Amino acid sequence: MGANGANGSLLRVRGIRGFLQGEELLLKRGDEVVVGRSRHCELSVRRSTRYLERADRLNVSDSEAWRTVSRQHVRIAYHRPDHIVIEDLSANGSFLDGQRIDGKANIADIESSPHVLALGSVERLKLEIA
Repeated sequence: MGANGANGSLLRVRGIRGFLQGEELLLKRGDEVVVGRSRHCELSVRRSTRYLERADRLNVSDSEAWRTVSRQHVRIAYHRPDHIVIEDLSANGSFLDGQRIDGKANIADIESSPHVLALGSVERLKLEIA
């Protein structure tokens, strides 16, 4: 199938607010990524362009984004377009479309509408089919 078919669909994870704004990952079926502050995360606040541009003059202890995003905040597993699992790994919580994730959440309708994942009080990611 083509890139828009069920077998070839990619999941776009794109930062839309906070340090992660402008960062993007494309996941293929079977991919799993961790998002957080740690440099070891596949999508890392600490390695983001917006953070690196300001790192020398940023007091991270005063940063709302920094204080509310865990080192490993959330895991996103893309099984197929009707089965995306979001696992909250954080101390401060993760929210999918405004609803707190209690352990894990499943997205089954990504082909019909994008979803917004909130990490802490500032960082926002948009999940959609690419």
